[in-house]
Amino acid sequence: MNTTPLVIGAYAALPATRADQEAFYDRLHADLGATGLELPFRDSIHDDPTWLAGQLAGRFTDSIITAIPGTMMRVWDGGTFGLASPDEDGRNAATAFTRAIIDSARALDDAAGHRVIAGIHIHSAPSVTANRDQFLRSLTELLEGMDDDDPHLIIEHCDRYNEAVTGEKRFLNIEQEIAIAKETGIGITVNWGRSAMEAYDPQLPAQHIQALVAEGVFEGVMFSGAGDKENTFGAAWADLHLPHHMDEPASLMDDGRITECLSAAGGAQKYHGAKIQAPAEADVATRVTMLGHITRHLR
Repeated sequence: MNTTPLVIGAYAALPATRADQEAFYDRLHADLGATGLELPFRDSIHDDPTWLAGQLAGRFTDSIITAIPGTMMRVWDGGTFGLASPDEDGRNAATAFTRAIIDSARALDDAAGHRVIAGIHIHSAPSVTANRDQFLRSLTELLEGMDDDDPHLIIEHCDRYNEAVTGEKRFLNIEQEIAIAKETGIGITVNWGRSAMEAYDPQLPAQHIQALVAEGVFEGVMFSGAGDKENTFGAAWADLHLPHHMDEPASLMDDGRITECLSAAGGAQKYHGAKIQAPAEADVATRVTMLGHITRHLR
């Protein structure tokens, strides 16, 4: 059995009611063997952090907070927000935002009574104007203020700025992020769909993983789909967290693409996981089954 931590971006497939959410979390742990959740941070970690800590305690101890929802809200609002921003106010706002996430991670650990947050996904925003030197500056400042028992900062690679395609995040390229990771000691995680989106190429995620492994900065991989045509969830080549191909025919993420990424990783990943959308009307069992079409490759 694979003992690599299994992280589920459950928020993308979360049912609406509190009772169903609790049942969903129960089955992610019991049926799929999930050991962590990827948790979204917008303006706060949750409207009821005590309840959330109770859901994490004792089972989801490899959880990761992702900064991307709050980051993109702020990028879309003004265009200058981001850890890689050449605008000083935008960069300072992003470092303050990241420190708020670190504080929330500490509070969740305290509320759970033990460590539940293992990492924080951070990103090289803003779109188009992201600057390598400013990203390095921000990470250096953040690391100087962190304790040894704080969660690790992890760069989650998103689609780079590429004039040849529309793109969505349009951040730094993988080569720039690798250089910064090596300077700071921070690892990099690949999100399957976001890597594929940057050049409209489903082979790119495995190539990114190969590069990260070769440079010694590979942290993990999250399997979240993307598609080259309009689909149940929206437009082609959008960051929609598409399910496995068997659940969404437009998704380019199939068994072959998953296994080629795992082969490229060669077991070097410190965690791996899945993040997908599910139809709004889907029951808990269906949501778990859809995730299981990915996680069966990971356990």
